[in-house]
Amino acid sequence: MKTITTIISKVSLVSFISLISFVSFVSSCSKSDDLDGGEDLNAPGVALGGLSGYSTYFEENMDLQMTRSGDASTRAWAIPSGYVKYEGGVQPIAIAFADTNMVISKQMGHFYKVEDKDQWRTNVEFKANHDYYLYGFIPNLPVIKYSITDINPGLDDDSDAKTVTAHDGYSHGAIMSLEDVPAVMPNDLCVVIGAKHGTDKEHDSGLRRGDFSFRTSQGDDDKDYVFLLFDHLYAALSINMKVYADYDAIRTIKLKSLKLSTQVGETVSTDKTNITIKLHTTDGSTSPIDTEDGIVFESAGEPISSDGMEFWSDGDGEQLTTSSKQFIGYFMPDCITKLVLTSEYDVYDKQGNLIRQNCKATNTMELKDLLTEQLATERGKRYTIDMTIMPTYLYMLSDPDVKNPVVISE
Repeated sequence: MKTITTIISKVSLVSFISLISFVSFVSSCSKSDDLDGGEDLNAPGVALGGLSGYSTYFEENMDLQMTRSGDASTRAWAIPSGYVKYEGGVQPIAIAFADTNMVISKQMGHFYKVEDKDQWRTNVEFKANHDYYLYGFIPNLPVIKYSITDINPGLDDDSDAKTVTAHDGYSHGAIMSLEDVPAVMPNDLCVVIGAKHGTDKEHDSGLRRGDFSFRTSQGDDDKDYVFLLFDHLYAALSINMKVYADYDAIRTIKLKSLKLSTQVGETVSTDKTNITIKLHTTDGSTSPIDTEDGIVFESAGEPISSDGMEFWSDGDGEQLTTSSKQFIGYFMPDCITKLVLTSEYDVYDKQGNLIRQNCKATNTMELKDLLTEQLATERGKRYTIDMTIMPTYLYMLSDPDVKNPVVISE
C-alpha cells in the first residue's frame, strides 16, 4: 500500500491542478464496432429501471476497504469489498451486448442518463428475457473508437476442420480495443469487469468481478436494472492546493486553465493512446484482467505540446484560498516518469482590481523525487501532492500599485 506523499512547494510562479467538473458526454452511435459518433442528447432508446456503477478504490485508499460499506446503509445489499460508487456520475457507458449464440453478431451501443428525467436509457435494442454477455467502458467519449472480439472463439488449431468447441460466444471473455483515447483526461477512465441484471434497483443479483453474464427483463415492472463493476485504466494525480496566508492577505489568485504533459524518461508522450484489454471470465475470486499482459498501451497521435493537454478550464476563474482544495486529473500511466503541469491564472488585488492577466506557470515533477522507490506510474494508483503557493518578495514587488493598477499580461 502506498502512503500519500506530501510536497510543500514554495514557488515564485504558480502551478496548479484544479477540481474536475465531470462533464457528461453522450455520443450517438450505430450498432457497428466503432463508437465514434458525435454528441446526441436526444438519442432514442429503451428506458432502464436503473443503473449503478462501482469502481475499485485507488491504491492509496486500500486501507479503507474494511471500514467503508458504500451504500449499504440505504440499500438492501452491500457494495463488494474494495469498491466505491463511481464518481463520474452520469457519464455515458460504452457497451457491447454479445449474444450467447455465436452465430448472432454482437450489438454495440451505450447507456446514457437523461438528466432532466432522472432516467437511464440505452440505444441497444436487446431482446427481453434473453441471455447476453455485457462488456464496456466508461466514459464513452465521441473520439474513442471501441471494438471487442471473443477471447476464445472456439477454433481448434489442431484440427484441419477448425471446428468450434461447445461453448457460448463470449462466455470465456473478450478482447477489448480502445483507439484514440486522450492521454490526459478530466475523467476516470474505467473498464467493466463485472455486469449483472437485477430484479429491482436494490438487489444486484450476485454482482461479482469476472462475471459478464446478463439476462434481460426479469423485474416485476419489466424494467432492466443494470449493475456494473469498474476497474481503473488510468492513474490519477491529486493536488491539495492552498495559498500562503501572507500572500492571500494582499492578492487573490483565480485559476483559469489547467494542462498536463507526461514523459517517459526524456520522451514526451503522445496526446492519444490505443489500449488493448484482455478480459477473462472468473468466479469472482480473482480479477478478469491478467497482471502480466492483461492491458497493453500503445502510443498514438502527436507528441503532447509543451503547454500540455487541457483537462479543466473556467473562463471566470476559480478562486484559491488558504484552505486546501483537492484538484484531480487522470492520465495514461504506462511507464510515465515525469509530470509537467501548466496553469493559466489571473491575479487581483483585494479591491477586486485585475493586476496580472493570463499568467502561465509550469512545474516539472519527477516521480522518483516525489515517491521513494517509485520509478514509473501505474494504473489504478493515485499520486497525491500538497502544495502551498508562496510567491517571492521580488515577484510581489513587481506587481502594479494596488491603488492605481495597470494590468500586466504575461
